[in-house]
Amino acid sequence: MRIGILGMGSAGSRHLRAFRRLSGVDLIAADVDAERRRHAEADGVSVVPSLNDLLAARPDAMVIAVPHVYLAEAGMRAIDAGCHVLMEKPMATGRDDAAALLERARRAGRFVMVSFVHRFRPEVAEARRVIARGHIGQPRLIVDIMASGASDMPSWVWSRRHAGGGMMFYNGIHQIDRARFLLGDDIATVRAEVRTLGYRSEVEDTVTALLGFRSGAVGTVVQHKAPAAALGSWDTQVFGSIGSLHITTGREMRWTAGGDVVKVAGMPEDRFLGAATEFVAALREGRPPEPNGEDGLAALEAVLRMYADGPSPTVSSPMGKDTPPVEEPLLDASSHPRR
Repeated sequence: MRIGILGMGSAGSRHLRAFRRLSGVDLIAADVDAERRRHAEADGVSVVPSLNDLLAARPDAMVIAVPHVYLAEAGMRAIDAGCHVLMEKPMATGRDDAAALLERARRAGRFVMVSFVHRFRPEVAEARRVIARGHIGQPRLIVDIMASGASDMPSWVWSRRHAGGGMMFYNGIHQIDRARFLLGDDIATVRAEVRTLGYRSEVEDTVTALLGFRSGAVGTVVQHKAPAAALGSWDTQVFGSIGSLHITTGREMRWTAGGDVVKVAGMPEDRFLGAATEFVAALREGRPPEPNGEDGLAALEAVLRMYADGPSPTVSSPMGKDTPPVEEPLLDASSHPRR
C-alpha cells in the first residue's frame, strides 16, 4: 500500500514516523519547504515539492497535514485522485466544506478518517470500555479541562487567515471528540464564552463551554493557552449513575463504583502509531476507519457553535504576549499548502 503524506510539519512528521513502522507500507511525502524535505529525505523517505507531484505518484491513500484553511481543498483533490484520506483535525474550517468533502468521498467510494489520535491513548481507550460496559452506570456529567503554558507552535496557528480559529481548532477540538467518544453520545446544545485573554492575536486562546448531550447528560469544556509558564494538564472526569472515572492524560485512568478503585497506566503510548495502524487495517479490510469523517464533522460543528455563541475579542492589554508573524507565502505555484 502506498501512502502519501502532505505536509512535513510537526503533525505530518509524526504521521510519517508512525507509518514507517507498519509492514507493507510504501511512503512518499510532499512539502513546499526545502529544509523540511531535506530532513525527511535524510530518514530515507522520498519527498516531492508539491501536491501535484504527490498525486502523480498515485498513492492509494493520503494523510493531509497542512494548515487548517487548506485541509478541505487538499483532501478533496486527493479523493478526486482516487485516494482514501486521513485528515488532520479540524478537517475544514467551515461546515459546508467538511460536508462537501464527505459527500465527495461517498460518491467516490473512498474512506475518510480524522486524526483524533488521543482516542488511541491506552487510558482513554480503556475509559471508553469501562463506560460502554456499564461499570459506572449511565453517564451524567463530563468535565474536561485542557490547559497549557507558553510553548513553541507554528506561527500560522495564530492567524485567522490560515488557521480559521484559535485554540479550539488547534487543541480543543480533541476535547470535543473525547467527550463524544467516551459517552458514546451526540452533542445537542452548545453555549460558550470565547476569549483572547493572554495573546495579541486574531484568534482565541481561551474557551469555556457548556455541552448538552442527546441522552440528557451535560458537560463542561475548558481550553486555555497561557502566555507564560504554567502547570498545565489535561484532565477528564466522567460521573455516572453508580460510579465515576478520572483520566489524567498521559499518566493514568482511575475508575470506581462501590468503593474499589481500578487504575490503568497511561504509558507507554504511541497515539500516532495507533491511528496509522487503524487506518491501514481498515483500508485492507475494506471498512470505514474510526474515527471517521462524520466524527470529524460533529466535532467541527460543536466548535463552530462555540464561535457563534461567544465571539472572540482580540486582546488589547499591554500585558498580552505577542504572537509571531506568519511566514509567507504558504502556497507554491501548484497551490500546495505548506505546514
